[in-house]
Amino acid sequence: MTGSTALPTGTCGFVVLAAGSGSRFGGAKQVAVLGGRALLEHVIALAAQARQPPSPIVVVTGAHQAEVERTVVPRLGNHDGLSMCHNPDWSLGMSTSLRAGIDHLERTALNVEAALFMLSDQPLVSPDLLYGLQQRWHQGWTMTAPVHEGKLLGAPALFGRVWWPSIRSLQGDQGARGILETHRSEVGGVETDPGRLADIDTRQDLRCHAGTFLPTDCVP
Repeated sequence: MTGSTALPTGTCGFVVLAAGSGSRFGGAKQVAVLGGRALLEHVIALAAQARQPPSPIVVVTGAHQAEVERTVVPRLGNHDGLSMCHNPDWSLGMSTSLRAGIDHLERTALNVEAALFMLSDQPLVSPDLLYGLQQRWHQGWTMTAPVHEGKLLGAPALFGRVWWPSIRSLQGDQGARGILETHRSEVGGVETDPGRLADIDTRQDLRCHAGTFLPTDCVP
C-alpha cells in the first residue's frame, strides 16, 4: 500500500451523479421505473443502506433537474443527510458534476474526508460492494474501487480528500477512472461480479432487467 499512512478519522460522503441527459435512453433515465421504483430511487436507497451515519448523500442534478427533483424531494424526509445540488454546467461533461459534488460536500458537510461516487443508472450494485469500498478506505487506502481478477471496473469508486484536487482538474467528459488507472498502486480493490455494475443506457437495457431481483427489493 502506497496510500496514506494515517488511518482516516472523518466520514465518507456519497455523491450520486444524476446530471446526464440520457441521450441514448431518449429522456430522463434517472426517473425511469424498474421494479416499482425510479432508477435514482434505487441508488439513493443503496447509498442510505450502506453509509455510516452521519455520512451525507448528495444528488447532483443537471439536464432533467425538475424531473429528478420530483423523485428526490419526497425522499428527503426519509434519509437524514440527503441533499441535492444542481450543476448548471452539466452539458460540459461528467467532470463538472464530479466537481459540483465535492464542492457541495465541502460547503455543507463537516469532517468529510472521502467521496464515494455512484451513478444513478446502476441499480444492481451490491450493498456489500459499498461496504467494502468504505472498509478499504478505513484500512488506509486513499482510493478504492471494484475489481475483477485484478482489473479495475470503474464506478462506484471512493476518493479520499487528497485526490479531490486531481478530480477538480478533470475537463470535459473525463470521469475519474483515469486517476484510478494512473495511480493503480494506490487503489484498494474490492472483488466484484462485473454483472452487478451493469448500467441502464437504453430502454432495451431497462426491459432486459425487468423482473430481475434488485438489491433494494428488501429495502423499504
